Parts: sequence; C-alpha cells; structure tokens
Amino acid sequence: MATNKHAQIRYNVLDNCLSNFQRRYTYEDLLEEVNKVLLEMGTEGIQNRQLKYDISFMQEFFGVELNENLKDGKKKVLRYASKEFSIADHPLNQNDSEQLQTTIAILSRYRRREGFDWIEEIIPRMEAAFELVANAHDSAISYQENKYLKGREHLGTIFNLIIKNKVTELDYQPYKKESITVLVHPYHLKQYNNRWFLFCYNENFQAISNYPLDRINRIEDKGRSFQIPDINWEEYFEDIIGVTRPNNEELQKIKLKFSEGRIKYVTTKAIHESQKLDREDTSGLTVEIEVIPNQELYQTILSFGEDVEVVSPVIVREVLAEKVKKMNEIY
Repeated sequence: MATNKHAQIRYNVLDNCLSNFQRRYTYEDLLEEVNKVLLEMGTEGIQNRQLKYDISFMQEFFGVELNENLKDGKKKVLRYASKEFSIADHPLNQNDSEQLQTTIAILSRYRRREGFDWIEEIIPRMEAAFELVANAHDSAISYQENKYLKGREHLGTIFNLIIKNKVTELDYQPYKKESITVLVHPYHLKQYNNRWFLFCYNENFQAISNYPLDRINRIEDKGRSFQIPDINWEEYFEDIIGVTRPNNEELQKIKLKFSEGRIKYVTTKAIHESQKLDREDTSGLTVEIEVIPNQELYQTILSFGEDVEVVSPVIVREVLAEKVKKMNEIY
C-alpha cells in the first residue's frame, strides 16, 4: 500500500537527484538517497515499489519528463530530460494555494509581536513569489538577490546538518589555493553582502571558522554527533560589521566625519547598530560607532569615497590611509 506520509520530502529528494547531471542515479541509488533522509528524520524508509509509484506520480502531477536512454551497465539511469526542469518551478495548484494563504494568515497574527519583525518582510515576499495577490507579477516589491550565486544549493543540506548536530566533512576551495578537506561542527548560517557563510568549529584548528558557501565543493555527513555549543550568535555579531571577528582584538570607538551631502543618508541608514551622533562636533557631521575593526569595516568606509574622513582612532585612520595610498598608485 502506498504511503503518503512525508511524500513531499521524498519528491524533493528525488527532484535533487534527477536534476543532478553530474551523477548517474539508478533505482537502487535513488532508494538509498530517499531512505537516508527519511531515516535521519527518525522515520522508516520505503520500498522499491513506493519509489516507482512516487516517480510515476511526479511524472503525472509535476509533468516530469525523464531521459529514457541512459544506462549504467545493464541498470537503468534516471535523470530529467532537461537540465532546466525542477518541480520547484511547478505552479501551485488550488489546494496548495489555499493552504499557503492559510499559513500566511496565521503568520500575520504575529506581525506586531516582539521578535517577529521578520514577518513584515517574508509575507509580501511569499505573496509576490507565489502570485497570491493581484498583479503580483507586476513586481510591486523587489529584493536584492543573486539567483545564480554558487553555493545556494548547499543551504538546505547544511541547515539540516546544523539542526541535527552532525559532524561534517567539507571540501573547501580557498582563493588561489588548492582544495582542502576539513572536519567541522556546523553551528550557524549567516548571510552578508548577498553571500552565505557557514560558522563552525574546526576540529583541525580547534577554533571557530567561517566558510563562504560558494567555495564549498562537497559536503558529507560523517555520521557522528557533536555537543551544541553555548554561543549566542546575536552577541557574536554584535560588535562587528560583516562576518569576520578577529581574534584578540578589542572594541574601538571610531569617529567618522561625513560631507553635508552624505550625512543624512548615514543617519537614516546606520553603518552599525552602535552608531550615534558625536556630540563634540557641533557641525553635526560626525558619527561614532563602537566595533572591532575588520576587513568589512574598511570596505564599508571606503565605499563612501571622498564623502568620509576617519577622525579617530589613529590606527584605523592609518590603515585607511595606506589603502587609499595603494589605490592612488593604481589610478
């Protein structure tokens, strides 16, 4: 008898496999991939009969077309006929649409509750993405997003490894260096500057490391668990701009003086949550932030060009001066 429990999860696993043109999946391979995910969830796996039923359902319901000519020896290889196809692109049916609208209605009740500010952003995003409101296709709202950014495909896998506390092996490609293999305890995912980063404990370095997802080539669950760390990630990022937290560096009070044409922009879009106007500057053009200096701080300051001057401290001013000097040599 066919089981409908966790059906959508099975379809998603099959979708990932059938759209992977870098590997050849037989029925046995697909069954192994599906059951691996189901067992990780703490539920029993399925049999070959259910697998074939799922594929048949996907062909009928989602319009899946398979390449019928692939084989691995005598075994049939299953793969989408088109590299562009994914069931994620399949339009919602009436039932799905109604269920999603009900979910949005429930979420809307929490809009004004403390800690639920994110709902104000996600609801219009969902409504527009799934065309749940009139004229959603007219793009009444847009978001900064790079749909083609390498590494996005790792998000779901890493998220599941984090919530299951699984020791993970990564093949990581440093910039202009050979690929390395590292064992990590994945802790946290953070997006910054339209890029995703994994924060983890590195068993080799015995310290916290971060890896941009676009430089991860392979991810493997090593089958053993780790203890959840006592890290408050909100506090971890509180004293920095971006994702880099230098070791053995202290907070610095940094004063930045802006041009008259730029100061209003900076006061309405703060550089950091600690930002405040410098009361000592009667012109009202200077702001003060309290952060640990890192590369992202210097990049942020440089992005303002000639509209900003680092007033203090001297060390930050000198670092910026050296960067500007090197830029001047280029131009």
